[in-house]
Amino acid sequence: MAVKKGKAFERETAAIAGKYGKVVPKSGAYGTMDGIPQMAGDVRWMLPWFDSEIHLECKHGYSDKGQERKSMRIEREWFDKHLKQAKALNFHPAFAFKFKFTHENGMSKFVCFPFSTMEKLITQMDNMYLELEELRNEQKKRKEKTT
Repeated sequence: MAVKKGKAFERETAAIAGKYGKVVPKSGAYGTMDGIPQMAGDVRWMLPWFDSEIHLECKHGYSDKGQERKSMRIEREWFDKHLKQAKALNFHPAFAFKFKFTHENGMSKFVCFPFSTMEKLITQMDNMYLELEELRNEQKKRKEKTT
């Protein structure tokens, strides 16, 4: 993978979270060696409503000397390493994948979460939705009282 294309994908992945996303400069090895959570993963999403940061490893599809490949090998070693870091450094692990030569309908990019992280995301989003509905109902009742 060309470093330039990988960095562009990291910036794109960080941008999904808007102001809450950041590319981790010199990520990976430094975070592992020094035990610095902010350095583990390629991208951090620091969502203010989530219980801890999400650190993403970005993997860009590969090609054989410029030739199109129909698949990308996903290594268990990547998951083992990132899950181990997440447990030791207290963050939620995730992966962002971009497959090369697959641009149909924007379906070339994916984010992969462990089930436990996805459960927490859905639970917290559901809780926020319920709170918002409660606020809307209160506002509606106040409005009805004044009319």
